[in-house]
Amino acid sequence: MSFGIAMAGGGIRGAAHVGVLLALEENGLLPRSVAGTSAGGIAAGLCAAGLSAAQMKKIVLELAAGGASLLDPDLSGLATFIPDLLIHKAPGFSGLLKGNRLENYLYRKTGGKLLSESTMRVVIPCVDLFSGDTVACTNTLRGTHPLRRVRWTDQMRLSEAMRATASIPAVFRPKLMNHMCLVDGGVTDVLPVDLLLAAGERNVLAVDVSEDYEMPKKISLIEVASHSLAIMETRLRECVTRGEKMLLDPDLPDTDGVLNFSQMPMCMEAGYRAAKRAMPRIRSLFA
Repeated sequence: MSFGIAMAGGGIRGAAHVGVLLALEENGLLPRSVAGTSAGGIAAGLCAAGLSAAQMKKIVLELAAGGASLLDPDLSGLATFIPDLLIHKAPGFSGLLKGNRLENYLYRKTGGKLLSESTMRVVIPCVDLFSGDTVACTNTLRGTHPLRRVRWTDQMRLSEAMRATASIPAVFRPKLMNHMCLVDGGVTDVLPVDLLLAAGERNVLAVDVSEDYEMPKKISLIEVASHSLAIMETRLRECVTRGEKMLLDPDLPDTDGVLNFSQMPMCMEAGYRAAKRAMPRIRSLFA
């Protein structure tokens, strides 16, 4: 039976998705479609670019060793923020991190592919702050079904969609393109099962890594923004009927920061263990 996988956002905890994909790959269970939000959107984009789970594991280890180099603070924005406030001028500062290095990295890993060049059906949601709509980035508009406050588009690169869906408000600058101001898809849809179903997938395995995220003891602007979003996402999930055939909820280790890349390998291992334990049921539903 063919199936799709929907992957939730969760910062570095999203490395658990790679562990799940590794376990599926080892058992010959390859999804024909993928959807993901934020960190899950990055995993979905890598799948859609044709990378194997083994190749994605190498990326996780690469990021664990040097992911901090992808963080590009908006120093000029920070320098002018307080002076602009003091003279009652509207600050132009929209995020601590510019996100350009991350997008360039994703461009290289996906080979600069357009959404339309994806190797499988893919859905990566982000949110347009100008309209308030979810923008569902997909490889083709064929077979998509209308949903309230959702706009479908196939007019961007995979790396652009991945960068947009990972743009945590106030942490990363929004992605400005095509007259849109795009931020983290988790603002409206942290686990995009509904979007994958609306794209024509009937059988969905959902992987949630966004539950039980605890605020680190060391409070920072980044953690305040990301944890606030995580709480909102949890409340939203309680109001949404998704429709997956199975929900996988890995027992993730405690992490001390949404961008602490060094902890990605242990999150990946947690996802792998969860999928291996659940493999008999996964096979009964999707094999």
